Amino acid sequence: MKKKLSLKEIFRGRIIRLGIKEIFPAIGLDKELTAINILLISQIPFPAKKNNAPTIAIITPQALNQLCLLGQNVCRQMLENIFKKNICFLVLSSSLCIPSFLKKHTANYNIPSAASKYDEHYLRSILRELIREKFAKAISVHGVILEAKGKGILITGASGIGKTTAALNSVANDYYWVADDIAVIKRNKKGELIAGGHKKINSYIHTETTGIMPVGKLIKPDRIKKNTRLAAMIKIEKTGTRYIRIRKGETKILGNKLTCLHIKIPSSGFFDENLLKKSLRQLPKDNL
Repeated sequence: MKKKLSLKEIFRGRIIRLGIKEIFPAIGLDKELTAINILLISQIPFPAKKNNAPTIAIITPQALNQLCLLGQNVCRQMLENIFKKNICFLVLSSSLCIPSFLKKHTANYNIPSAASKYDEHYLRSILRELIREKFAKAISVHGVILEAKGKGILITGASGIGKTTAALNSVANDYYWVADDIAVIKRNKKGELIAGGHKKINSYIHTETTGIMPVGKLIKPDRIKKNTRLAAMIKIEKTGTRYIRIRKGETKILGNKLTCLHIKIPSSGFFDENLLKKSLRQLPKDNL
């Protein structure tokens, strides 16, 4: 039997993560769904597509401006065409509020609408991740995974910050390599988080010096693992600080609490093997 969830359950605890500033009306959020599509509307009229599954429609600022310039009757007709696509939720990207005319029309159809401060591409990626997390009990995260003393460590941070190089240098001596670029995290039957790479790119690795290469050309086969039990997370961020700062906290992934190290490094600095080892030493012994 397919899992049923309401929009209220899907968005619970994620409103800030989605950058949502306003939702109207609340009615319609309780309808239970078994699957959700995402439709990006960047122009009016938008290309017609067959769609049977409930859909979250993201309207870009360009499309919203086009709607605002239409006459009242034409605007109503355009919105009706959108609503016929089995829309269950309408969200405006790069917006801080919902225009009154849109509130009126969505309320007539019992379709909740929202305004998000994020652009359409970032918003779509977050929604996809959230839907996958809620329905499939799996998420994809940009990051590197390695295994230290039998425990998986997820390292996240902006591209080029040094995650892959630091992990590669560490794997050569002490640890095991699991994944680069895209980390896929799932819950097993015991409720444990199992982390591995994306099946389409898991056999490859990318660095600034080598470009894209097969993992086997850089790492010995006995130092590579397909997946690992995730035990902790390291988040790296470049800031205006003059010194490296490490703060220990917690994060939640698929409902499981993990120890999380927040590392702030100078804007001119990079995450390296020494900083990785220093970070791992600060994790509780039950994490490593």
